[in-house]
Amino acid sequence: MNSECAFPALSVIGWQVGVVEDLDGVVMKFGCSTGPCGAGATTFDSPFFNLTPDMVRSLIYDLERSLQQHESKVA
Repeated sequence: MNSECAFPALSVIGWQVGVVEDLDGVVMKFGCSTGPCGAGATTFDSPFFNLTPDMVRSLIYDLERSLQQHESKVA
């Protein structure tokens, strides 16, 4: 993921995360926008995704690593 323009990316405008009693894991969904807030932008919610505990740990690790890379470029 070297370039911001390499692929289209939706803007995340929010999310919901929680535990469902009957599922072994964590569910999450994202609120997305097709563009900057304002005229012409369409917002929608993704479906819920069910993640196992190992997937959640892996996602947290990947997010932290990517954030560190971003912050080191900005600093």
